Amino acid sequence: MFYRHSGELVALFLCPRSSIHWFSLHLSNDDRPPSARPSNEPLNPTILRPWRHLRPLLLFLAILGQSQAQGQGQNLQATPDPVDFGAIRPGESARESVRLTNSGSDRVEVHVETSGPFAAATGTLFVDANADTDLELTFNAGDPGTYDGALDLAMPKLFGSDKLHVTLTARVETPVLLVNPVRVAFNDVVVGATSALSVELANPTDVGIVIDALRVEPTDASFRLEEDGGGELAAGAKRHLTVTFAPDSGGPHTGHIRVSSVHLPDGSVTIGLQGSGLAPELATSPLPQVGFRLGPHDVGTTSQRYLTLLNQGLADLSISSIHTIGGGLSVSDSSLSIAAGEREDITLSYAPRYEGPLQGQIVLLTDDPQRGEVVIPVSGSAQVGPPLVEILNRSTIHFGAVPLGRLARQQVLLWNRGGSPFTAQLELEGGVHPEFELETGAALLQPGESVKVEILFRPKEIGDRRVGLSVQTETGTHRFELTGTGKFLQLSPTTYDFDRVPVGESVSAVIDLANIGNSDFTISRLQSTSDDFTLYTQASQDNKFLLPANSLRTLPLNVTFAPSTRGLSSGTMRIEGFWEEGTETLEMLLNGTGVAAEIELHPSGPLDMGYVVLGEVETRSIIATNTGDTALRVAANSLTQEVRLEPDAFALQPGESTTLKVHFSPDALGERFAQILLVSNDVHDKAQPIKVRGIGALETIDLTQITRVMASRKTPPEPTSASWNNTPLVLLDETKVDISFIIPDSLRQALIGRRIDIEWVQLDENYDPKGSARQATVHIYEDAEGHVLAEDLNLRLTEDGNKRVRMRLTTRSYPDAPPQTISQIFEAGGWKFEFEAKPLVSFLTIRPGRDYTNKDGNRVKGETERLIGLPGIAFAGWHNAENPSISGAHLTATGNVLEALSTTNAIAVSLGVAVSLYKDRLLFGFGYDIYDSRPRAKRKGTQDYIFTFKYSALF
Repeated sequence: MFYRHSGELVALFLCPRSSIHWFSLHLSNDDRPPSARPSNEPLNPTILRPWRHLRPLLLFLAILGQSQAQGQGQNLQATPDPVDFGAIRPGESARESVRLTNSGSDRVEVHVETSGPFAAATGTLFVDANADTDLELTFNAGDPGTYDGALDLAMPKLFGSDKLHVTLTARVETPVLLVNPVRVAFNDVVVGATSALSVELANPTDVGIVIDALRVEPTDASFRLEEDGGGELAAGAKRHLTVTFAPDSGGPHTGHIRVSSVHLPDGSVTIGLQGSGLAPELATSPLPQVGFRLGPHDVGTTSQRYLTLLNQGLADLSISSIHTIGGGLSVSDSSLSIAAGEREDITLSYAPRYEGPLQGQIVLLTDDPQRGEVVIPVSGSAQVGPPLVEILNRSTIHFGAVPLGRLARQQVLLWNRGGSPFTAQLELEGGVHPEFELETGAALLQPGESVKVEILFRPKEIGDRRVGLSVQTETGTHRFELTGTGKFLQLSPTTYDFDRVPVGESVSAVIDLANIGNSDFTISRLQSTSDDFTLYTQASQDNKFLLPANSLRTLPLNVTFAPSTRGLSSGTMRIEGFWEEGTETLEMLLNGTGVAAEIELHPSGPLDMGYVVLGEVETRSIIATNTGDTALRVAANSLTQEVRLEPDAFALQPGESTTLKVHFSPDALGERFAQILLVSNDVHDKAQPIKVRGIGALETIDLTQITRVMASRKTPPEPTSASWNNTPLVLLDETKVDISFIIPDSLRQALIGRRIDIEWVQLDENYDPKGSARQATVHIYEDAEGHVLAEDLNLRLTEDGNKRVRMRLTTRSYPDAPPQTISQIFEAGGWKFEFEAKPLVSFLTIRPGRDYTNKDGNRVKGETERLIGLPGIAFAGWHNAENPSISGAHLTATGNVLEALSTTNAIAVSLGVAVSLYKDRLLFGFGYDIYDSRPRAKRKGTQDYIFTFKYSALF
């Protein structure tokens, strides 16, 4: 037993007789006392001197030190170990605590030391018996990176101290803030409208980022943030911000969002903003600075001018009010809407009623942000002129067909365009007429005014009636002819409109058919000429219906309108019957408009997603437009889980479009087909399909990384290193070769579902293929764990069979994909021990002679024999038959069999050892005779040993 004390090694020897001998091994090359030597000076053993006087004391100290070493070091434990401070930002500090547990019965003094950028709260602490205490640790570093350190706890004892080592790890990571998109681009927005887009803030690091402020710059820009967005963004978290754009003027608008944070390297990041405002711009002709000059006009006359309004902006122009200020002025429109780039003409009429100058205005109230109110001046003058009467009737005034005894009215319209009053005279030819009557015979016309004079017609007889009318004006007499019919047959209504009806639906109406004529009408047949209008009221020769005159009774007709296509549908209802004058066929016009929603997709054909790696998502965009004339409501229904539509439900007004995103993620390899049904109120297809085609593919892998070659030869399979570069891999004869594929977690997604084809073929000596190839297939399924063994490979290397084999492994990431192929050559051979039983022929055998004593007692000198063609056999050896130099060592047997056949059947056999050369074909060795039955004289002293040179290639 040895103890070190003050630079000396004290040895305690326990002798067999129970006596104790103490020695002090002085560890120094000089005679200085131990206290005078430095503690770090190398200890060099010199002499061993007895030290018998301090034997009891040293024995006590040794036992005491032994007990302390066994107690403190085992009783103090630190948890956790190792201590991971996690990730912090540069310049910040992190705190962790280590719990020290003393399971012993004595109080322990602990000295604390740390390394690296780690610090402890104290350098020394005490842990009471059967108690624990927490030691606070601090980590602080300014540069990014991974930091490793150690916490060393030393428990002093009588001789030295016990140490406890705890590993400390921490990381410093610079915060990174990712923005998507880095520039927000708004579409064109009409002035007064608002558009909103989303911006994503992402923290991909393991440390949080405190966002101090988010603001839009410049502050007077047309962009605004809807949320505060400040506060801490946790590690790996994302935050979405909504940015709105409400332009107050036309043209491009730019700005940016500044995201400020003290944790970012540059203090802030910016997100670009851009958009374009669309505003109307009104231009007038004439210009407001010019206005209208109407010149002098006669009172009572009317003149017209045209005010041209042009919208030179990019948005629709709305003119909410158009009015005039000034007597005699009027405009044709009180409000107007002008599309961008279009123009409209407004008629300005001037009809003065009084004499004098005109100072008027045309006032336009618009939504042009630059010109909300436009005032166009109008100037002119009015003067009194002579009367000018116009008769606004045609030369023939028709009263139409009037029932007998009924009264019909018509009017003669007289207009004084002149500037002075005038009285017009009216008179029927022949004086008073029994069926025509004038309301008045004279009419006073003021300047600019018009007068209506009524003419009454009450027929008394059936047939046409006519009379002349004379009107006297300032220009002379004007003659008009009054005509009317005293008898008629007419049904009402003559037309019926079903208004707008959705295609595929139907609307029924009851039409009350009345005879407003003065003669009864009997209906014998009702017929609709259009398939869109169905008549449910029947009339026939056996089922007639009488319509009395003067609408005394009506016939309710039940008609259903079911439009088959969009647009205006027209048809006629033929009403056949007879009255006093004979048979008559009347028609009622039926109108209706078929309306429907109609969805149009662009592109319209199937979506080809191409090759998509399993687990990834490929997205395509399509445009959906409502080309119909009613609101379109659509709900998407995916028939498989591999495809989905975003959004899955939407509505479009007529002419409105939206962008749809089709997401495709294949569940299996190969060609995949999916459909999304757009269930809607479309007129043609209530469930219009979106066909999606894609090819599921696996991620490209390196076969050499996952392929393992297992070799076994009467032993369990063991991995064998293969370079897969077609350099022959030599294995022992009778070695069984197996292939397995490792499935690491990092490549599991790329391997599951993969097919690997294994093919091996025999090679000749020139490494050219011979024979047919053998194949095996490996499928890696979802339940595969760890590795997958290629079954039914059945490859065993043998020198007399599968001596050389080329193995090829092929896989594809998806069907019809370019193959990934690796290959390796395996060859049977190498050094081995085996029982060969290989026949030999000796080219030359030398039997050295040895002297012997004959039967007469005379000593005879032995003769050396040189023999050719002795047969033999190599029955065992350790060799490599493919080695071109020294091929191995063999145990051989050689005999004079041919000589025995020609003599007395005496045979000699020798056993020996031979070294083979050049692929085991040439052997050179020596042997010793173990049997020789020839006569002594024949043997001539050669019975002891032989040297042979043999050739075995012929066998």
